[in-house]
Amino acid sequence: MWYLAELYVAEARRLAGFDNSAWDYTDEARRILLTKVNETLVNDARPPSESVESGSDGGLVDVPVPRLLLSMTPLLLACAVSYILNLDLISQIFVSSVRTFVQLSIVGFILVPIFQAGAEHWYVVAGYVLFMCLLAAREGSARPKYSFRGQFLCVLAAILSNVVLVSLFAFAIIIRPTPVYDPQYVIPICGMLLGNCINGIALSLNALLTSFVEQQPEIELYLSFGATKYEACSRLLREAVRTGTMPTLNSMAVIGLISIPGMMTGQVLGGSPPQEAARYQMLIMYLIAICGFGSILSIDWVALLVAFDKDHRLRGERFTKRAGPRRSIFYTVRSCCSSMCNWWPTRVQGYKTVDPETTSNAGADTQTKVSDLTSPDPVDLAPNRIHVTVLNAAPNATKVLTVDRVNRSVPLEAGSKETRVLFADFGVTLRAGEIASVTGPSGAGKSQFLRLVAGLVPLDCGDLYLGDERRSAMRDMTVWRHKVRYVTQYKIDTPGTPTDFAAQISSLNVAKSTSGVPTADEVIAETRQLISAWGMSRSSVDKEWKELSGGEAQRVIVALAIASKPQVLLLDESTSALDLESKLRVEKSVESYAREHGAAVLWITHDDEQISRIESAMTSA
Repeated sequence: MWYLAELYVAEARRLAGFDNSAWDYTDEARRILLTKVNETLVNDARPPSESVESGSDGGLVDVPVPRLLLSMTPLLLACAVSYILNLDLISQIFVSSVRTFVQLSIVGFILVPIFQAGAEHWYVVAGYVLFMCLLAAREGSARPKYSFRGQFLCVLAAILSNVVLVSLFAFAIIIRPTPVYDPQYVIPICGMLLGNCINGIALSLNALLTSFVEQQPEIELYLSFGATKYEACSRLLREAVRTGTMPTLNSMAVIGLISIPGMMTGQVLGGSPPQEAARYQMLIMYLIAICGFGSILSIDWVALLVAFDKDHRLRGERFTKRAGPRRSIFYTVRSCCSSMCNWWPTRVQGYKTVDPETTSNAGADTQTKVSDLTSPDPVDLAPNRIHVTVLNAAPNATKVLTVDRVNRSVPLEAGSKETRVLFADFGVTLRAGEIASVTGPSGAGKSQFLRLVAGLVPLDCGDLYLGDERRSAMRDMTVWRHKVRYVTQYKIDTPGTPTDFAAQISSLNVAKSTSGVPTADEVIAETRQLISAWGMSRSSVDKEWKELSGGEAQRVIVALAIASKPQVLLLDESTSALDLESKLRVEKSVESYAREHGAAVLWITHDDEQISRIESAMTSA
């Protein structure tokens, strides 16, 4: 029989016009070819009653449409459980099942002409892969809880760049099909890469954007101590990358032991040897891992650029929470075309500024005016409702902080282009050793004023000075924040202990590049001494932040702020959770720090008695 197979091959070569010396192949390829030819001859020689049935020789068993529809019936049980437990998954199960059936049926039909045309024309394959990338970008950008302007194009760029690079490596160097754009290889493998990119990007981007919005106090805590945007959100960024890559890494860890993946299963069912199918599956998993990792890093890097401006300020207003059902694919295509004309997500737009006094009157006297926030010209200025009072004037002392005619407006509501003016042409000068109270009704903008002084929020116009140094002339805002310390009113709830936090702020780039900065050990030693004087145990700095009460956390963060030796201390109701005795002790330490180190202090408080005590203590000293 092998002799007949050799004759069959020789005759096939002669009829095809191949020269014996030109048609060279390896012994292994020759053996496989002869085996296939031999099986064909043997099967053809059998009588019809002995012919091999479909599937018994390693081919696929045909699954007709009725049996395929029957395979969907167990999903009815899932729908029943969803109904009983009120999981609200019935519509999702139904839509996903129908989409699976319809989409794969369409793919089965359209891939035939695409494979035929793509074997000769590379642009057919490239066009179909681009179409798949568009759909993948739509799915990946639509799943996160929050979104930003231009998110679809950013996700598309991340996916497309990584898929192209990985595909060039795979098909030009590793697999080497002929031609290199062979659709039989390119389309299925790119499809598997895109499927995993969607999941990784959606998980990672959702985790990162949610952190930018919902973990803003933690990020601004590090920013207020002089951290860059990378240092402030490094933990959140690491967690987001891990969230996106972990499913693929977990799958690689158990592949072959617990699960046999889809590509290998398809090849084995199609009759390929298991070893050959296993090698292809290894290759695909390696490509999926690197493509997914690159896509996740790319989109997270873009999200980081969107979340912060050039002065390392977190711009939470750039993110909007999704509401309502997802848009159709036709809406996505239209949005894509319009976004290509003007896609940069951080472009500053004009806002409509509303005077709070005129908006309180709903009559014809209401006035609005459109202005560009980048313009220094004030518009529709509202009366200032916050008051800064220097409690111990020292006219002969050196100027420490000067706030020169600053304006600040905020949106009337999230996502609104209409804004209200908090304060305008506002100014104050503080000298060494002075403490000033910041008072006013709730919502007047007291915290916004301190955050503006700290450089955590942008100002509409005006400028600030630290001594003779102008803030707008500084190339690095982290230097300003390292000298101007903002202490938040919120309870610190970050992972780790105050000791860990002290080590982190002492290792910041700005701390390393500045001389005379206290070391982590010095910061912790002074913090222990301060909290001990304020009625706390010295070991409190070794407890988790989450284990500390509101009052304990307030005292610890104030102590850390003082121990870091800033030139300006901004206290935002930093003793609101303390009893009277603890307040008196903290006030005494702040007063001593201002006098001994020549620092200036801005202190927001609603406690008139506290203002009187500080004024009396500072004037009598």
